[in-house]
Amino acid sequence: MNSSTCIEQRGIVENTDKGIVSVRISQVSACSDCHSKSSCSLFGMGEKTIDVMDESGEFHAGDRVGIAITQPMGNKAIMLGYFFPFLLVMLTLILFTLFHFKECHAGLLALSTLIPYYILLYFSRTKLRKTFTFTLKKLD
Repeated sequence: MNSSTCIEQRGIVENTDKGIVSVRISQVSACSDCHSKSSCSLFGMGEKTIDVMDESGEFHAGDRVGIAITQPMGNKAIMLGYFFPFLLVMLTLILFTLFHFKECHAGLLALSTLIPYYILLYFSRTKLRKTFTFTLKKLD
């Protein structure tokens, strides 16, 4: 894949089981190279495990790999994870404010709309897992 159309992250294969490769990646915030990251970026780092379908059998535990997703898939993930919830909260907040709810009630109701949204995403995870496809390549 062309690197300009992909989002790539480096990781290490944790294990392989029945065509599923589990890759551990370090999630780092955008300001990770900043000289003051220790004081301001306490929550920007963490490790995630991503399961990738791979029937080739060429990946083994401990392998260093590159895991990639296409730019359009990355954009879709951002839309589902950030933009749609933001839009849902803002539209609900505006709607309840127009119906003359108190601001604190309108705010709480607007935030509570995220509960069914994320429950819906959770129950759609099997379908979403098929939609978001990752590719792996070995690194030397």
